[in-house]
Amino acid sequence: MKEIGSIFPLYERPLTRPSDTLSPKGEGEVSNTPLLEPSQAIKGNIFLAPWGEDARRAGEGRLSFCREAIYLIAKKEMANGKKVMLPKYTCDTVIAPFQQLGYDYQFYPVCKDLTIDIPKAKEIFSEFHPNLIVVHPYFGMDLTEQELDMLEEMHKSGCEIILDLTQCLFSTMRLPFIKYYVGSIRKWFAIPDGAFLETSDEMGIFGVENEEIVYLQTKAMKLRGEYFQTGDINTKNESIRLSHEVERLMTRPITPHVMASVSREFLASEDADIQQKIRIENYKRLYEGLKDAKNIELIADISRLTTAPLFFPFRVDNISEMQKKLAQKSIYARLIWEEEDRILTITVDQRYDLSDMDRVIAAIKEG
Repeated sequence: MKEIGSIFPLYERPLTRPSDTLSPKGEGEVSNTPLLEPSQAIKGNIFLAPWGEDARRAGEGRLSFCREAIYLIAKKEMANGKKVMLPKYTCDTVIAPFQQLGYDYQFYPVCKDLTIDIPKAKEIFSEFHPNLIVVHPYFGMDLTEQELDMLEEMHKSGCEIILDLTQCLFSTMRLPFIKYYVGSIRKWFAIPDGAFLETSDEMGIFGVENEEIVYLQTKAMKLRGEYFQTGDINTKNESIRLSHEVERLMTRPITPHVMASVSREFLASEDADIQQKIRIENYKRLYEGLKDAKNIELIADISRLTTAPLFFPFRVDNISEMQKKLAQKSIYARLIWEEEDRILTITVDQRYDLSDMDRVIAAIKEG
């Protein structure tokens, strides 16, 4: 049975090892590869311009992981203070850069529909006086006018804004009072690493590729592709083991790297326009099929969808029970925050079609 929700596989692509060992070569050396450089954007090519040619900025660059982009911003902004507001619904990878640099941080609440709890966020802001705030537009839903009004007020009070577009990668929202835009590209495509940082500032940083992690992740994805072709469970288990090893390595102190050349090469062949269309169609199919489901709760009305989503979210009372029942049908629903939040997500990316979404709908309703 076709799996839904696994990591991206790689098929018939060369796996080259950049050095004789798994350790990055040139340890401690600085290459002449710019970590952040002016874009050479070409319209329609996600490899060069995921947000479109008109949005080019001086500090635009490609990094290995999104946490590295946030780290660079946090380090640059330390001269203005070391306080940051973070949303309640965020990932450890967003918090880690600030922890590593010794920031004080406070969480601001997010409403049930995943919009910012504006009154409480304003209250925290007035008491905490942060110089940075991180904001996530969730699951293909751009920020509302009310949220943007609040952020503009904060900016006027001396707070810089980091808009993390990981869940809305193709959003065209660019506003003069938002200084930084970041996002994980690797979560959207079959590439082992990749993230972007866009800003009006010149960052002027140089770095090397993240060879060890890129090699292991590429191998894990290649093995997953082999498993899908052969059904060999040992191959799948080895792929999972390597993915876990990558997760372990990513807990090390953050050091910025450039996006790997292999990722750039793979990404250059992707059709971003078609893949956005597929994600939106799959999301809408799930929404229409599940809006009357009695055993789950949808997050927001379909009218809130403004751009291609990373996942399709829903709430359920018993997270582990739903995950178990879906897994029995080879559907893997992801828990991306705390279990107490009761939010699971379904993968809607370009590997799947409407018949796959119908299978998910039936399985959830049975669950």
